Amino acid sequence: MKTILVILLFILGILAALAIGGGLLALLAYGVGWLLNFVMRFDPFRATLISLAGVLIFGILAERIWTTITNYPPFSSEYDDEEEYDEEEDDDDDEESAIYPGIPRWRQPLKNVDFANAKPDDRCPCGSGRKYKNCHGTKRPK
Repeated sequence: MKTILVILLFILGILAALAIGGGLLALLAYGVGWLLNFVMRFDPFRATLISLAGVLIFGILAERIWTTITNYPPFSSEYDDEEEYDEEEDDDDDEESAIYPGIPRWRQPLKNVDFANAKPDDRCPCGSGRKYKNCHGTKRPK
């Protein structure tokens, strides 16, 4: 019973904070609209709408600036901190991680497939839809 009361009071507090924040936002928009009405002679409704749009745009821009300042760049890599990066080491890793070293990398199957039971005229087990003899069963010079 006590936990339900605490949860309800917490929800009520959140709703009250949202209502107070919305009210302050509306008062801010009304105040800026009143200044626009006084300075530029707009009618009060249009001045309030213009000021509300301005407050909304300011909030969006402030949020984007804040996230830009506080977050790291989204395209950073693990090699950004290293002074030198040897691309040859990366190529060696790709060759070692190949499932089937005799098959070019672009023709490597996405999953570990058993080619032992494949006959030349059967469909290739890699899922390409081609015959095995025209896909992964081609003879390659050594």
